[in-house]
Amino acid sequence: MNDNSPPLTDDDVLAFLAENPAFLDRHPEAILHLVMPASRHGADVVDIRDFAIRRLQEELRDMRDGTDALIQTTRINMSLLKRTHQAVLTVLAGDEKGALGETVADDLPLLLDVDVAALRFENAGRLPARAAPLATLPAGYVDQVAPRARPIALRPQASGDARVFGPGAGLVASDALARLEPGNGHPPGLLALGSRRDGAFDEDQASDLLSFVARVVEHCVRQWTFGDRPDAPG
Repeated sequence: MNDNSPPLTDDDVLAFLAENPAFLDRHPEAILHLVMPASRHGADVVDIRDFAIRRLQEELRDMRDGTDALIQTTRINMSLLKRTHQAVLTVLAGDEKGALGETVADDLPLLLDVDVAALRFENAGRLPARAAPLATLPAGYVDQVAPRARPIALRPQASGDARVFGPGAGLVASDALARLEPGNGHPPGLLALGSRRDGAFDEDQASDLLSFVARVVEHCVRQWTFGDRPDAPG
């Protein structure tokens, strides 16, 4: 309808509905905009039709709000899944170049929407050359923050530990720590993500995507035991 069209009359609407009896079936949300007629039986008489229609309107509003929330949540989840997949590909490419530690620190913050990321190991036992520069954690540290029983720690409030986050520790107000157990002679380690936003992580959040990234990192590190490339940085 353009601006010069005459306004619709009641007869126009009635004629349209008569020609389109399935209109409300195709567009049930239209009932949300209807005003029900007052009861003809007096104010003291309850009209069950009015009650039923108002109940239906409330259910339609709830359904519409729920659908909008579901769509928004799905979009967020798809975006997070896409960023996680990109993070995994980046990790694999970084390890192939012999720069996994640098890749985690430089690329994962942008891909996973955090402020700082780090790959660290306990400095116990003999370490492959590529792991040695990343071994800043004392023996037993990983068991304290991410024990085997709870290998993912999501902490809403956290003081950044320089042994984990290095120079970026001062930015950390909330963190996510994923336990790494590469095996093949490696000590345990951590894949750590930190945010400057208090409460960015909490225990009620799903951790399956972080666990997936951690398992990929763990797999990469496991291969280091079998000989590092001579030109690979730590």
